[in-house]
Amino acid sequence: MSDAVAIGPLVLPWTFVHLCIAVAVSSAVATVLARRRQLDVGPLLWRCLLVALLFARLGFLYQYKELYVEHPLSVLNLRDGGWSPEIGIIAMWMYATYRLRNAPALRVPATVPLSIGAALIVAGQIQLALQPASAPLPALQFTQLNGERLDLAAHGGKPVLVNLWATWCGPCVREMPMLAQAQRDRPDVRFVFINQGEDAPHVAKWLGAQRLTMDNVAIDERRQASATFKQAGYPTTLLFDASGRLVAKRTGELSEPALQAMLTRLR
Repeated sequence: MSDAVAIGPLVLPWTFVHLCIAVAVSSAVATVLARRRQLDVGPLLWRCLLVALLFARLGFLYQYKELYVEHPLSVLNLRDGGWSPEIGIIAMWMYATYRLRNAPALRVPATVPLSIGAALIVAGQIQLALQPASAPLPALQFTQLNGERLDLAAHGGKPVLVNLWATWCGPCVREMPMLAQAQRDRPDVRFVFINQGEDAPHVAKWLGAQRLTMDNVAIDERRQASATFKQAGYPTTLLFDASGRLVAKRTGELSEPALQAMLTRLR
């Protein structure tokens, strides 16, 4: 299963879809309980959700605080996948317990929806973690900008990070300088940038205008990589370990902390 679902031009990560499902189901249960008991727990449940989201983000920021200190504005980039769901759930329950300590009448109509929502989030995380093992790094071949052939499967025993991108893709453009720097900083990882659907002269001109210098820039005009990896949107970043096994995938823009979190899967 992909890590994202495409709805027309909109690409949504499964983690976000799971959150929406959990919120919808919890709200429905809370509405039923509220009608039966004539108690409104809606405001409390929404505050619990905000607490969970806030601390899920803060937990991730703390884990990679050194990188965020270097790039403080990236704290605001909520699309980078930088969340710690377990910390958010713990914070939510601590807040709910505190608010319910003197409100016994609200305990059942509040804790039941919260329990269901938390269980759905955890189940979604487990589902993603227990996906069947992916096929090994495919034996795709492309022509690089320098004219040399690139055999994707010939990784030489190194981990491989594959980035599928296009020059017209805004998130791709924003993350490319960071990925180019990461390629220089991590010689132990083979970075491969496979452009989707554009020709070599256009890509070379664009990289020159952006003053970006990168190795392993491949051209895939027929979008073979998109079909092979069942790509839901751009950019897509896939990380394979030294044995060629897929260990992490991210559809959407990466920040430097999110990239570092992905690379920790190699340990």
